[in-house]
Amino acid sequence: MKSSSGPSLWPLVLFIFSLLTGLSAREELPITNLTAEFNRISLSRQIELPPSKTNLNQTSLIRRVKLTPPRLNFTEEFNKTPVSRPVKLTPPTIHTIQDLRNINVFGFQPPSHGFALLWWLCSSETYIDINGDTVLRSNPNAGHYGFHHFYNLFDNNLGDHLLPVVAGVHYYTVGNLNPNTHPGAINLPYDVRRYYNRNILNSNSERLIISNTWVYNGVFNVQSIYITNHYHPGYEIAPNLVAQIRNLNLGNFLNAVGYPSYSPASCHVIPPPGRRRKREASDWECIDMLKSETSVQVVARNGHATLLWENIPWNEYYSWVGLYNSETEGDKNYIADAWQWTYNAQSGSYETSTQIHPGMQARFFRREYARFVLKSPGIDEACWEEPVQFSNDENFLILLVFRTYYAGVKLYINKSLGSNWQYKDKYYYGWVGFYYRGAPNNSYRSWQWLYNFEKIGENSDYNVYTDGLNKDGITADLEVRVFFAIMDMIA
Repeated sequence: MKSSSGPSLWPLVLFIFSLLTGLSAREELPITNLTAEFNRISLSRQIELPPSKTNLNQTSLIRRVKLTPPRLNFTEEFNKTPVSRPVKLTPPTIHTIQDLRNINVFGFQPPSHGFALLWWLCSSETYIDINGDTVLRSNPNAGHYGFHHFYNLFDNNLGDHLLPVVAGVHYYTVGNLNPNTHPGAINLPYDVRRYYNRNILNSNSERLIISNTWVYNGVFNVQSIYITNHYHPGYEIAPNLVAQIRNLNLGNFLNAVGYPSYSPASCHVIPPPGRRRKREASDWECIDMLKSETSVQVVARNGHATLLWENIPWNEYYSWVGLYNSETEGDKNYIADAWQWTYNAQSGSYETSTQIHPGMQARFFRREYARFVLKSPGIDEACWEEPVQFSNDENFLILLVFRTYYAGVKLYINKSLGSNWQYKDKYYYGWVGFYYRGAPNNSYRSWQWLYNFEKIGENSDYNVYTDGLNKDGITADLEVRVFFAIMDMIA
């Protein structure tokens, strides 16, 4: 028999057998295990499951699950969670000058003007009326001294209003020294404005706020006074503290709140040569002069101006001082022959041959062609003194003044005495004498009868008179005394 010459079928049979055997050995896909995995794994927006032990084409199974947020009791959660909640702000009250010094809300270095502003408001801009109410001398609605409404709006940063919200209470603020936005600020006293410099960032941040509850015939009452540093939470000034401030002059008040000394001079910080001054630049020159109690001023000696400088913190040969006719003169317009090198002298004086007159100013320079670093205010006719009340007659106030070269006197006579007060028995033989300080009563320099004084003006309470005749040149140690009878001094 012939053998077959065709291909053998055994390889095909073996391949089919191995295929059938592999299929029977395969594991069943673990669908139930995957379901269990879904129940076990924490929910998230997208859950990625690891591949099972089977190859499943070796692909990770990814399924998206729709989330259902848990229901929360928000009232319960708010009460048990320590969250920050808005609170009603009640500014703390300051009762003493020592407390005012301790809180240091304004700071003690120039260019702070808050303390001078507070003294002015308590001592000059407000007074106590016959009913015991504190009233304002000006109309805040008219913008006098820069007063304007403070609307006490809700502050999101504080979570409340800065001041109490009370029906019928209106708030006004003062202290913005920028004359472009508040033109009335230019009428604030020199001591308030003297450190204002637009190039110094924090020279205009202090504010006072007053609360007002009634207006009668144009008169505004002041219920409360608050101090704040640019409308950050501040303090209320207690009425007894207002009374304490009224009993001090400005220099003593500034000393009491922490200034080492008070000088009416003001400083100007100069930048290094060739560099523009930046708003954030240091005020180290002003601070050095304040710490050293530096002053520069014009004083009178026998009717002439004398330049006086004290405690300059730098020992510099070519520093110099100059005399100016007014505050508005440019730095180069000093009076000829009325200037002097300091020659390393940190304190000194220079007597000029120029007759002194109101408005003159002294300036100190650290180098020849630079801007001043310290200047005095323009000297006024009374050298910043206030009229003095006679010890036993409240109807009389007296003030030593000067005009060019000469000394003079102003009398403030209560209007209740009428226009012929000089001829009343008590005053007819009254007289005024000029004395050197400490001289005995019979050593006057010159004198004048009261009935020779002439009226030159008036204010709300007093008629103002002046002698119109004097013989002495004004000098720093001159004083005036008033007598109602021969050698019967009362002031």
